[in-house]
Amino acid sequence: MERTSASPLTDSVFLDRWSPRSFSDKAVSDEQLSALFEAARWAPSWMNNQPWLFLYETDGPDRADMEAIISEFNRGWATKAPVIGLIIARPGLEGFMARTADFDTGAATMSFTHQATMLGLSVHLMGGVELDLAFEKTGLDPEKANILCGFALGYQGDASALPEKLQAKEVPSPRMPTEQFAFKGLTPQPRPE
Repeated sequence: MERTSASPLTDSVFLDRWSPRSFSDKAVSDEQLSALFEAARWAPSWMNNQPWLFLYETDGPDRADMEAIISEFNRGWATKAPVIGLIIARPGLEGFMARTADFDTGAATMSFTHQATMLGLSVHLMGGVELDLAFEKTGLDPEKANILCGFALGYQGDASALPEKLQAKEVPSPRMPTEQFAFKGLTPQPRPE
């Protein structure tokens, strides 16, 4: 499926990024991981709060625990990725600073994801994580941290390695037209044709 933009000014990294479920076993290098986390480091955040936290594992001693945190449905494909992890927001401050922590962490996640795309890697973000187990395994305090999602990272693999019911879904998703979410003015209603 060819993805095209309604605007010729939109960079191809936005069109090339999608969330496959198939991953090859080719390793992601430490240099590549460093570039992804460096991209996240430069994301904007309110008052430079930088509330994001990325926990990840490749083939180290915490791999089994990290895999256990992923929900059963996602575990079937995500654990094939050479890198898996969690993305966490640390609200840490009062008022709007706490309120924007998730937003800021989303910005860092987008930077991380686009840097991966530019390096030929794929990221699949997953809401399907076992939160209670994640807090238990990480030792994070649910009052001080918000586990937003898990992620699988690596080189895209062959869709035939996925369970049959997922193979047909192994294509980029269509996107809604901007007219359905971007409105000039204060009233979020579609403009007349």
